[in-house]
Amino acid sequence: MLKIYKTIADLKSKYKSNIVFDTRLIKKNDIFIGLKTENNDGSLYYKDAIKKKAALVIVNVYNTHPKLLYVKDTRLFIKKFCKFILASYKGKIIAITGSVGKTTFKENIFHILKNNKISSYRSYKNYNNIQGLQFSIMNMNLVNKYSVFELGINNPREMLKLVNTLQPHYCLVTSIENSHIGNFRNFKHLVDNKLKIFKSKRLISGLINYNYEPDYIKIKINHKIDLLNSENLEKNIIFKDKKYIVNFIYNKSKYSIESSKGEFYINIAIISFLFIKKFIKTIKVKNFFYDESIIESRGREVLTYIRRKKIIFYDHSYNASPYSLSKQILIFNKRNLKQKAYILGSMKELGAQSDTFHMQIIELVSKLDLNKIIFIGDEFYKFKKKFDKYIFYKNYTSAINYLNKEINYVKNIFVMGSRLNKLDKIIKQYVR
Repeated sequence: MLKIYKTIADLKSKYKSNIVFDTRLIKKNDIFIGLKTENNDGSLYYKDAIKKKAALVIVNVYNTHPKLLYVKDTRLFIKKFCKFILASYKGKIIAITGSVGKTTFKENIFHILKNNKISSYRSYKNYNNIQGLQFSIMNMNLVNKYSVFELGINNPREMLKLVNTLQPHYCLVTSIENSHIGNFRNFKHLVDNKLKIFKSKRLISGLINYNYEPDYIKIKINHKIDLLNSENLEKNIIFKDKKYIVNFIYNKSKYSIESSKGEFYINIAIISFLFIKKFIKTIKVKNFFYDESIIESRGREVLTYIRRKKIIFYDHSYNASPYSLSKQILIFNKRNLKQKAYILGSMKELGAQSDTFHMQIIELVSKLDLNKIIFIGDEFYKFKKKFDKYIFYKNYTSAINYLNKEINYVKNIFVMGSRLNKLDKIIKQYVR
């Protein structure tokens, strides 16, 4: 089997091949592995892979074609191949987890390293479960000095499985919040499972950015791990030459960094800087947040024109937790903008505490006395009769109809909610 692994590595090097699980994504000289899932068996599509001129086709179907490699169990093959790659890799592995911001942090740390002219690799998009992790490992470039991965969990014991596969050297927890708590007994159970990222046998050091419960977290960690509350740092923020200059104090030391964006992204810049300092003592670049780190709909401002009227969507439609949603509402409320509107999607996977958290968001909106609020999703809709001054819809399509009628009275529209509410389709309706 070792000979086969080396053959694959040679093919990747020779043709710059990607390893793919989906025949629709195959390009010439890629390597296809037929992955078996509960609903399908990728090995059955080996003919499509051959037709698309894959350099090698690894499946559980026997065939005499010269480009086809038969293995009894493709999942076991993938597991062992990942182990071979990581054993061959001489660089350092960086792992990132947290309740929100994993992909943005992963992209940002990659761009910081890149702008320091340090050869680096990062995992693909937001593929952060075990299958996505294996996909990214198999596509690693072994010559890079650092490789950055994000790890996501929705169930107990998932983190240990991810960590045992990757065995990272440096670990960052972006935050631990009460999102995706549905499959965990309570918040502390969620914290326990998130912190298992530090169970890596190769761990050198790590950083946790916490929002609350620091005493509980301290009990769970060792001397290799630093604690940070980025929001409570003493900060002086100056806007100059279209950049934010941030001066702050951490562990009695003074630092000054730059960020291409303000508000929410300043904290990302600070956390990224302090985390990277753990393994690169001298960092040459000053900018510690890069616009390229915002992928897909993550926190972007979308300018469009509706009936010749300028409209800006503040797009956070990809994810929401009770903490992040309330925080972003407060930030947007403070901005000196005219004709504001809020489209707030419900939060998923909150389990037994769902009603409490959704009620808290509605009460926050009521306390701030905000106007033009649209609540979307079943979790909000159940409170429609109790809060009849606000608009509640079960899905995003009704919100589009409402905006069509009210568009003359709004200019700045804040959109945030869990991805399953499909709030991004509201924005896509107006941005062609």
